Amino acid sequence: MVELVEAFVASGWIGQNVTAESLSLPDDGGDLLPLLLSAADDKQARLLIWARQSGAKLTLGWPGGSSKRVESWVGPRLMWLPRGVPEGRQVTWVSSRLGRAIDERADWFAVLRTAAAKFDPARDVLLTAPSTTVDRFLERAAILFGLRRLRVHLDERRTLVDWLTRLRRQLWRSCLAHEGESADSRDAADESVSSEVFVSPVMSEQMRSLSELPLSDRVLIAAADQVHALQVRPNGNLHQLLRARLSDSAWPTASVWLALGEALVPAEVAAELQSLGAVGWWLFVDHVSNVLESQRETGTLETCPTLPWPDGDYFVHWTRRRDGPWPGQSDADYIDDLLLSRETTSHSAFAALSRIVQQRRLIASAAGIRGDAAVVGFSAIPLNELTKRRAYRPHRGRWDCEGYGLCVCREWLQARGAKPVLYGDDVQWTSLPNPDRPFFQLKTTRSRDGAKTIDWSQEAEWRVPQDVDLSEASADDLRLFVPSPAEAQQLAAISPWPVIVACSDPIHRVEVRSTP
Repeated sequence: MVELVEAFVASGWIGQNVTAESLSLPDDGGDLLPLLLSAADDKQARLLIWARQSGAKLTLGWPGGSSKRVESWVGPRLMWLPRGVPEGRQVTWVSSRLGRAIDERADWFAVLRTAAAKFDPARDVLLTAPSTTVDRFLERAAILFGLRRLRVHLDERRTLVDWLTRLRRQLWRSCLAHEGESADSRDAADESVSSEVFVSPVMSEQMRSLSELPLSDRVLIAAADQVHALQVRPNGNLHQLLRARLSDSAWPTASVWLALGEALVPAEVAAELQSLGAVGWWLFVDHVSNVLESQRETGTLETCPTLPWPDGDYFVHWTRRRDGPWPGQSDADYIDDLLLSRETTSHSAFAALSRIVQQRRLIASAAGIRGDAAVVGFSAIPLNELTKRRAYRPHRGRWDCEGYGLCVCREWLQARGAKPVLYGDDVQWTSLPNPDRPFFQLKTTRSRDGAKTIDWSQEAEWRVPQDVDLSEASADDLRLFVPSPAEAQQLAAISPWPVIVACSDPIHRVEVRSTP
């Protein structure tokens, strides 16, 4: 109590002469603003009156009946709720990490979508926190499904005095703006009060158990009236936290729900948690069609032992799976694809090539390009040789090629600005005129662990310093390639250009041509 009162004095909330003996704290989870108002000077009283009229609350502990349970997991904390305490049952959705290829997790998004559809916004409040797996998807889910959301921000970087000082200044800024006064007051801060929830530690005590597990997960699982686990990795953080909650009689039974499935909550984890009182639920996911499965298969297979150009007269552009939005696609639209299971959900290398065919365009990118110039890259190495050189790039978390892409006639591409890359060092970069900089690449770099030198000149890269409009390419200028006849057949259904099934052995290479 003494430390808390001293922090309120030091941060300017109450007068310098106020002591801990003159104040009495409310019950756990109770609002502190009336207490502060009784000890504030006239100026701060004005601020506190406005905050209370706005519905804000500052509580010691989680408001409501779960205050003691939350404190047992995360310690005593101050909690700022700028819109007051939301009414309703508090529900949280938690999940272990999904990995990179989240577009391949149709099962996980089907579970999330079903949970959102069954959510009752009149009764339930969805708890979430930054840095958790599910959080990034819930902003869009709240809009798409009309959910009420309470987002808990955890501030571990500031001291309690710093946190209270920042909060008071934010309040003054909002108060003055509301009253139409200048926001240039010396008490005004650089940012407005957030409409979300903030949690800050009152004391620096370490929790004896679970203290090494992520704080955001601890707060959500401790505070929620009901927990829906979408995915739980055996012996991971969530597994330990759910086991701890289910083993403690402070929480009600049957308040943890598990999405059953080997890629969700696997059988051995589910069996253990269900023996402690968790409830399992199955979701039978319908097959999600491939981006091109609905297309009519109109291509025909023909023997094609060689490309129409000799080595050196064509360039190769690989497509790779993309983790995240497509070039030019907003993050919100990308998440909508996943949440709503649209046909464009897949971001595989095959989907990337299909998208190029549908758009008739190669979109320039500045990723990995010094100087942030947007370019389209190609290799002058023959297709067969490139396939044999396939290598994993740890610093980018992917293979440098995945067996999908296109070959373009050299003459056609040079007419559209293609030039060879200038491989050099930092000294050469500084001496290059601006028009040449999009074509520069460091000749060598070190691997992330420093154990290996990568010679990028072996890629024999060429670049075009803008998008490449493929609608101008005839069937004689361009070939698509994929690693299997089934994918070639699908691509031929939408492609104006021949599709090659590219194998390392040219004897087994076949070509798929589109029919009118």
